[in-house]
Amino acid sequence: MHVAHLNLRNFRNYRELDIQLQPGTTLFYGPNAAGKTTLLEAVYFLATTRSPRTSFERELISWGEQGSLGFAPFTRLVAAIQRQGERVIIELAVQRKQDAEGNSLPTTSKTIRVNKTARRSLDLVGQLRVVLFTPLDIDLVTGSPSVRRRWLDVMLSQLDGRYVRALSEYSKVVVQRNALLRSWREGRRPRPEEAQRQIQFWDKQLVTSGTYILAERTRALRDINEHASPIHTEISGDPGPLKVSYIATVNGDQADRALLLNSFAQQLEATLRDEIDRGQTLIGPHRDDVQWALNDIDIGIYGSRGQQRSLTLAIKLAEAELMRARTHDAPVLLLDDILSELDAVRRAHLLQFIDRPDQQTLITAADLADFDPSFLARITRIRVDHGQVLTGS
Repeated sequence: MHVAHLNLRNFRNYRELDIQLQPGTTLFYGPNAAGKTTLLEAVYFLATTRSPRTSFERELISWGEQGSLGFAPFTRLVAAIQRQGERVIIELAVQRKQDAEGNSLPTTSKTIRVNKTARRSLDLVGQLRVVLFTPLDIDLVTGSPSVRRRWLDVMLSQLDGRYVRALSEYSKVVVQRNALLRSWREGRRPRPEEAQRQIQFWDKQLVTSGTYILAERTRALRDINEHASPIHTEISGDPGPLKVSYIATVNGDQADRALLLNSFAQQLEATLRDEIDRGQTLIGPHRDDVQWALNDIDIGIYGSRGQQRSLTLAIKLAEAELMRARTHDAPVLLLDDILSELDAVRRAHLLQFIDRPDQQTLITAADLADFDPSFLARITRIRVDHGQVLTGS
């Protein structure tokens, strides 16, 4: 799989960009704030419908873009994806909403097309699969549980359309169920039989979608552990066993979905009183975590910075291997200024990993000195400066 063509209009500091990309490794280099990271952000946005840098999509629209001919300010991204003998065109546009007088509002609308046919966000995710690696990814090891949950969700959503739908359904049900719990806490609880009907309605949906999420996350982490352990040993030189564990708030055997579903339902019933007191759903995949242990030591808490960086690199490379194994097609690797953060050993291992004929890798860097001359001779180099892509540089 590779991005063969990328077109951007009014995307951050790119007013207009049209570029052909090669299947192998492409290095975007140039000064800071030139627009290198924005190129990777655009590819990630097309793959996941989410920006890795902001939750406010209006920020993606070029600063000062005023719209034209009665149209509100907008940004438009188009990519041609070549994968396993077929070519797919994906398009994503974000436009500012306007009030009755034509003034731009802070909210936006999103339009998605696949091969020129209108689609939903759920249908776009998975058309292009990517693995993004940035210096901030050390938060996977040291950050909050929400970072690790999001990592799992982005990875699995690109692999499994059913997971995307289950996650969307689950998130909506949690919001509705929490609203119900808060209303009961505030004294707006209906007659007992009606209350029972209401909570059972939401519990059934929560358990159905939540069980699928739990089982798939657990299965993915087993695969991640299998791929990450040998990679980590090679990077760090530490043969100690690496253990990746899913820390679930729902007790039960994640491998047996029928038993897990029943266990989830029973535990919801048992925690209902506490949930009413708190006004929120206290168990389920939205409260879970991932733990990384080396030699039975929690690396997120007790590991050195070097150990945490080695583990982060192993996790991201294992993520790419999992995608390759499940789909029989390599994802696009997006490496944002990551080489400067790695020592010589980790850098050499990463470059060896990406140096494959079937692997498209897009790299950003400010300094070419971070790369071996023989590596630079084998790849495509493109200079980026002030929102301009200078091919043939």
